[in-house]
Amino acid sequence: MSNDQVRKERTISSETILKVLTMVMLLSFLVFLLFPLITVFSKVFQSNSGEFVGFANFAKYFSTPSLMRSIGNSIHVSLVTTVISVGLAFGVAYAISRTNMPFKKGFQYIAMLPQFVPTMVHGMALVYLFGRQGLITKMGIDIGLYGELGVVIAEVLYTFPQVLMVLVVAMSSADNRLYEAASCMGAGPGRVFFRVTLPGMKYGLISAVTIAFTKCFTDFGAPQVVGGNFSVVATDIYKQVLGQQNMSMGAVVGVILTIPAIVAFIIDSISKSKADSESISSKAVAFKPVENKKRDIGYFIYSLFVTALIAVMFVVIALAAFAKRWPYDLTFTLEHFDFDSVLLNSGMKAIWVSVKMSLLTAVIGGILTFLFAYLIEKSKPMPLVRSICRFFAMMPMALPGMVIGLAYVMFFNKTGFTIPLIGLVIPNPFHSLYRTLAIMVISNIVHMFSVTYITATTALKKLDSEYENVADSMAVPFYQVFLHVSMPMSLPAILEIIMYYFVNTMVTISALVFLYTVRNQPMALAILNMDENGDYAAAAAMSLVILLINVIVRSIYEIFNYICRRRAEKFSRP
Repeated sequence: MSNDQVRKERTISSETILKVLTMVMLLSFLVFLLFPLITVFSKVFQSNSGEFVGFANFAKYFSTPSLMRSIGNSIHVSLVTTVISVGLAFGVAYAISRTNMPFKKGFQYIAMLPQFVPTMVHGMALVYLFGRQGLITKMGIDIGLYGELGVVIAEVLYTFPQVLMVLVVAMSSADNRLYEAASCMGAGPGRVFFRVTLPGMKYGLISAVTIAFTKCFTDFGAPQVVGGNFSVVATDIYKQVLGQQNMSMGAVVGVILTIPAIVAFIIDSISKSKADSESISSKAVAFKPVENKKRDIGYFIYSLFVTALIAVMFVVIALAAFAKRWPYDLTFTLEHFDFDSVLLNSGMKAIWVSVKMSLLTAVIGGILTFLFAYLIEKSKPMPLVRSICRFFAMMPMALPGMVIGLAYVMFFNKTGFTIPLIGLVIPNPFHSLYRTLAIMVISNIVHMFSVTYITATTALKKLDSEYENVADSMAVPFYQVFLHVSMPMSLPAILEIIMYYFVNTMVTISALVFLYTVRNQPMALAILNMDENGDYAAAAAMSLVILLINVIVRSIYEIFNYICRRRAEKFSRP
């Protein structure tokens, strides 16, 4: 057999594998994303018994004053939270990116702490301070925590780290030449801010606003803890499904919960596409803050104040976890870490379930995300299918976690599906996944897929397409390029994807609140249940365990990432 024939057979074999993998990717999106969504959205037109009722469920929803009030409450709280969160984060981001103040990294790390714990922990910290038996309340200062005020404060804590990260990136990409030109033309600080700084980061600011609004609107944990009688859309879907077993109305609430997320996603996508078209020139000069002691001291005090408020919340959680009986008896004790006594001998199991679920989500999700991103962006066969998969890959970004969880309940709980008109029943081959750890892992991967997919595609687009072209001309199988070129060169992005999956799986509750069982109860859901049962000290102790695990894992990642960067710098030197 000639060399040309061998090369041709290898090419055909490689292309066949790519086609098979592409179809597997499409099937995965259909089974674990599209079909469950069709199931939940079709439920809005049915009664609980499955009869077609048209728009009757929507009419009932919009004619119920309490449910309509929830929409207004959600929009109002989300708007207020967005203004406060973006405003506070803007100042800290400016201090980190545009000043020479000391302790920048320290402030940034402290500001990131809220994302290492479930959202209801923010509410719990507020209860320890401002609740009916809180430390500040005992001093005679009652702020009326339960209700709108408590939800807003808790949501600001929740959204602040994510908004800060976006704004820091937006401010760090400034071109110093613009500021030098403005200085030479005699422009004052105010004019430079409004004519150079804000226009240069406008798309990052839009992303920060949409993130804050969407995260707040779809959050369930914080309103559940400190909302009191102040209902929001996210808690309504929980009450309708688990409280009243009204799946049809739960589906209606799920659709309504999705609308703001879709609008925000569209706005953010448009802004990002415009930002890409107005990208910084390759000749741009990195921004260097000018020396200004008064400015640095002012921003240092501001950053210290904001991050101190965040740190206080975690100090209070720690005190409550180690105190005998907060706030009356502050004697040190470890009895609250005996989780088995609170969770009926399943406390330690909850820790194992969370770690196992997070590891599986991180490893499997990391591999699948990068593989799917490679198939979509770098492979050539079946362009139409790849375009469809690209759309599916971005879809989860517009879906709240509770909607994904509800969709999975409705789809995987069914043993079969009836075809209309002919009445033929098709068995559901995926029903066996229901009420297992596997379905929880899959829901987490789907819930977080879009963000990690963007990270993967960004890394892959930086790689020269000549690698694939040369491989094709030499009949080198694609998997060799994937394993020996694409993966090693994208290792930092892959590690970031794995880290994102792990940390967020440890703290998420929205996608799992409808899927977990007593046997597979993760720590985040255990904290929610302990809080509802009045076991506040044990809930605080378990919150510290989650924080500790995430901080340790993140620290290991940072050390490993630092070593990789140093090695890359070493080999890049002439």
